[in-house]
Amino acid sequence: MRKIAFSLFLLVTVLLTSCGTSNGLTKAEREAAVTRQVQEGLDTRHYTIAVDWMKPLGGMARHVSSNFEVKVDGENMDCYLPYAGEAYWLPYGGGKGLNFKGKIKDYSINYLTSNRSHIEFTVNNIEDQFLFRIDVFNNGKCIIDVVPQERDAISFEGEMIFPQK
Repeated sequence: MRKIAFSLFLLVTVLLTSCGTSNGLTKAEREAAVTRQVQEGLDTRHYTIAVDWMKPLGGMARHVSSNFEVKVDGENMDCYLPYAGEAYWLPYGGGKGLNFKGKIKDYSINYLTSNRSHIEFTVNNIEDQFLFRIDVFNNGKCIIDVVPQERDAISFEGEMIFPQK
């Protein structure tokens, strides 16, 4: 009975190990592929950042569990982010917060190090003007700082997501 249990354990281990490889790519090849995808997204200004953490000014960092994201599509952006913080002025009913679509102005990108890029741009909507500062790392991790004029600043952490081919 012990031999059968050991044989079954060995078989399951072999199967799980063989299923764990990703398309036969080594770790270095997977990292290089992600770096290429990040660079391509930055070069074409077509990328989406899925957010999983928010850090309000003067508050504790919180994990967010919904599908919050920032999508940059050429000259336009689609922002769907949570907000927690103090507002200095709001329209009646509370406004849209950080849920809006807008046209990007003053887009700039600086390659600070070999593995980190810094992006800045502004977006206006009928409620506010927002300055976005995004640090993108070659592994796809991102830090987003949003500085509105009529609200407290807030930061987010997330990761670039790429469409499946």
